[in-house]
Amino acid sequence: MKNQKLLLLVVLCSLFLVPRTYSYMQLTEEGKIANQTLTIQTDSITVDGNLLKLTGKIKHKKYLVYYSLKSPAEKQIWQRKKLPNAAVISGETINFTNARNLNGFDEKKYYQSLGFSQKIRGESLKPFRQKKAGLTDIRQQLIWKIDQRYNKRLSSYVKAIVISYKDAQFAEYTAAYKTTGLLHLFTLSGLHIQFYLGGLHLLLKRIGLTRKVRLNLLSVLGICLIYLTGASFSTIRAVVSFLIAFVCVTYDIALAKLDQWSLMLFVMIICFPLIFWSVGAQLSLYFALLLLYIRDLQFKNWQQMGLFSLLSLPILLFSFSEWTILGGFFTLLLFPLFEWGILPGCLLLFLGCFLPIPQFLSSLLNNFFQLIENGLGHLAFSNLVIGRPTFIVFLVLVFLVLLSIDRLKYRQNCYWLIGSAVLLVAATSFSANGIVAFIDVGQGDSILIKLPFKQETFLIDTGGRLMFKQKKWQVRQEKQLSDYQLLPLLKSLGISRIDHLVITHNDADHMGELMHVLKKVKVKTLYLAEGSQTELKKDLELLKGTSIQLVKSGDTIGKRLKVKILSPEQSRGENNDSVVAYFRVNRQRFLLTGDLEVSGEKNLLKNYPQLKTDFLKIGHHGSNTSTSEVLLKKIRPKYGIISAGENNRYGHPTKETLAKLKKYRVKIFRTDQQGMIYYEWSAITKIGKTKVLIDFID
Repeated sequence: MKNQKLLLLVVLCSLFLVPRTYSYMQLTEEGKIANQTLTIQTDSITVDGNLLKLTGKIKHKKYLVYYSLKSPAEKQIWQRKKLPNAAVISGETINFTNARNLNGFDEKKYYQSLGFSQKIRGESLKPFRQKKAGLTDIRQQLIWKIDQRYNKRLSSYVKAIVISYKDAQFAEYTAAYKTTGLLHLFTLSGLHIQFYLGGLHLLLKRIGLTRKVRLNLLSVLGICLIYLTGASFSTIRAVVSFLIAFVCVTYDIALAKLDQWSLMLFVMIICFPLIFWSVGAQLSLYFALLLLYIRDLQFKNWQQMGLFSLLSLPILLFSFSEWTILGGFFTLLLFPLFEWGILPGCLLLFLGCFLPIPQFLSSLLNNFFQLIENGLGHLAFSNLVIGRPTFIVFLVLVFLVLLSIDRLKYRQNCYWLIGSAVLLVAATSFSANGIVAFIDVGQGDSILIKLPFKQETFLIDTGGRLMFKQKKWQVRQEKQLSDYQLLPLLKSLGISRIDHLVITHNDADHMGELMHVLKKVKVKTLYLAEGSQTELKKDLELLKGTSIQLVKSGDTIGKRLKVKILSPEQSRGENNDSVVAYFRVNRQRFLLTGDLEVSGEKNLLKNYPQLKTDFLKIGHHGSNTSTSEVLLKKIRPKYGIISAGENNRYGHPTKETLAKLKKYRVKIFRTDQQGMIYYEWSAITKIGKTKVLIDFID
């Protein structure tokens, strides 16, 4: 009878959630907006050079707004103490897109999970201040106060720990924490909420208030705390969990910890139906469930921490494709210090923005943070890159984790469960599938070749950003594009080392990310066209652990896969000197031409008159200076891959190039419209297929 009631409750809940989820997922048509009143969330305002980014609402719909500032005076408006909390906006509404590279960041899922409707590319923005102020305005003022009171490093830490605001410098300061698996300490979670609400509860109890009055006050304070700390999923989860537990104590409700977790999850899904699309929410909910079970085991603290680190593996692999082996050890070492020193210290400094506190405290904590950064920097080493498991494998791993905890609870061995998990993880890392991927790096080129079972890996070009002259006030913070495009893809495929890295020529959109990639990934051999190395001499002198090999037409790269170099004889690093590569995998022929122009194509056909291919990487991003009709007629490609940036300023690919490809019945694939394009095959079945990330409708 009990199970029937539970089943009925689940069905009723589902009937309620399905229509709510459906309404959340309804897409809005793209189009123009004119003179609409935008209510701005002031704590979301960020200014980076001439780029303004903020969150706002128009007619109760939430939007992510981008706007290019027109002058230093306009920029100053968005950097002062009291920021505009409303504006009249005109511009274009754009739908969020799915991941543009395999296992990459999915913009659509992320922002829809947070309740955003669309993004707006603003054309005009006329700000003003409304009289009505909200909690986000208070948070923005707190951010400003902390920035005015302390230096950049200290204010960055205080903002992150106390009010969960991570500024542009935070990633730089906490790089060592990320490498050692300690970055989670700076995410507001159960520890912070227990510290805040638990401390307030103790104070209210000492005052002599009844438990029901305390519950009412803590509920109001909890909601305020959610907004004042940015309303992240981890904070909401922690506050809801705290209040559910307090309700149970107040009204003598006998509710098991797992039932409390389930009730919290139900509340979260009601409020945010697409919560599982958020990586932050997935991690927070999984870790909370894991701790719930582990705390029931009669283990010592260090054993619980080690077990937590091990059992976190499935969600970490699914989210980040790598495992911080010593993350549990470092957490065990620094967690008490964080709980009893850093968190109270930062809270004290936060109060110091309003009350007088001794100056030496801020200096002490600032030096302490620098000391930890330096210490962790020396202790850090590369994480274990495994790869991203499929969703089915992830679910199986989670099932094995829960089953292992159950067996540990009753002191039963779980070696066969661990063995099964190890086999699944190994199968993820050493996949039987091979891939040739034309990565979406915007306006640039980057091509990855991975043989089955990681027998050999090739990377041809790294992509990069073309730089244009700007005034000082317009210059944005420098970001490495490969951190968002190329490197996550490599990790998701379990690649921690590149055997062969080929740079076709010296343009920034082909090799701009080279030095950063060499810092982040072990590269065995770097190949450059003979003669092009002179321009890179200073950078190449700094290389350690990577051998440099100069190549010319007639050379062959690789052991298991033979990549033939067809051009050039000599190079000055220019477009027409591009390294042209040719190879075969799984009975498919590939020709990669870099930015080779028409005259270079003529020389190529002269030297290799019998050249034929199935896949042609279209030269120079589809420019009309490349891909002549003579070339297409001679080599007869089935597929043409165009690597170009979305809405690029050059108009690539040109109408002339597209017309030529259609004339010779070449099937066109474009990274600007379809994201990453890749050919994947199985070493076992030998079946191969060409795939795209976005099903573009012309």
